[in-house]
Amino acid sequence: MERSHLKATATVANPNARRQRNSMLPWFWSLDVQGDSVSSDWMNEFYRVHWLRIKALHDQWSEELLLVDHEMSWTVHFFLHKACSWLSCITHNGDPLPEGHKCYAIWQAHMYHELAKHACVSFLKANPKFTINA
Repeated sequence: MERSHLKATATVANPNARRQRNSMLPWFWSLDVQGDSVSSDWMNEFYRVHWLRIKALHDQWSEELLLVDHEMSWTVHFFLHKACSWLSCITHNGDPLPEGHKCYAIWQAHMYHELAKHACVSFLKANPKFTINA
């Protein structure tokens, strides 16, 4: 048993106290002591509050996972869009561009294309199931 396990929780006394969002119960609170929550309103409230907190934390991480998957795809799409927009500058209005402008546009398009490739490789390392959504 560690000293931090013996720390009293103020969740029931003050459920709106700060810095309790990520607190976890010590291991011995999860022991199944028969009838402890039935005989004590305080323990019943204690378990209820902690169960709701853990459920909210689980829901937040599930939502975060969903958002990160989408953000990875959006990042790759953004880089590819920027590459295409730079390439379209070369033939804008059919007017010939100076060579320096063409080179710069090609260089920018190449840079964004490389960023898209690098992002795909990095995202696949982080999440082997990563796919680019259309």
